[in-house]
Amino acid sequence: MKVLAIALALCFALSLPLEARESLITQSRELLEELEESVDRSLFTSLLRRAEGVAIFPEVKRVGLFVGGYFGEGLVLREDEKGRFFGPAFFKIEGLSVGPQIGVQVQGLVLLLMNRQGIEAFYKDGFTLGGNISIAAGPLGRGFSAGVDTELSSSIYAYAIARGFFAGISIEGARIRDNKKANEAFFGRKISAQEILTEKQAEDRATRELIRTIRRLRLGKGEET
Repeated sequence: MKVLAIALALCFALSLPLEARESLITQSRELLEELEESVDRSLFTSLLRRAEGVAIFPEVKRVGLFVGGYFGEGLVLREDEKGRFFGPAFFKIEGLSVGPQIGVQVQGLVLLLMNRQGIEAFYKDGFTLGGNISIAAGPLGRGFSAGVDTELSSSIYAYAIARGFFAGISIEGARIRDNKKANEAFFGRKISAQEILTEKQAEDRATRELIRTIRRLRLGKGEET
């Protein structure tokens, strides 16, 4: 338990400083590009075309030995019916898990927000994945693994790229919270995630690059914007 406590404390200490928001946006774009290289990603791009928003956590740090924990920082973008993107709103993800598990891992996590319910969950001060909102593992190609919603009807689909070894942990039950300090630092005043995602159209260079990547991925392999 002492080792776990120290590891979790290090995760919090290594969270990105407020002045590094642009770096987080760049890492989010790089994670999408890494996911693009996955084999047979046709269903991912199909879901991305239909998504009303996307949440990206480039580095979710996870550690466990019978009792596990994880922590990471990320951002959310929302697209309206006119194709305009709003954001980024910054969030934190954290949680604990119990059961057979062992290892240390850094994982990139992408959540596709498919409908209004998925988007509006991020307007709240905090919510739990798999609580009042449905979340499923995102399908890749023709293979469906355990936990995948074969009806493709969930509000959120999760895609992850793991770096390191870990066994026996699920993202369901993770707590997502508005990163108030990061949002204030980025926009220069106290501002809610809901205001950001409904009123603050994306304008900074790094976010525009991220949006260009999203639009290119929607076109599919080999196509260009």
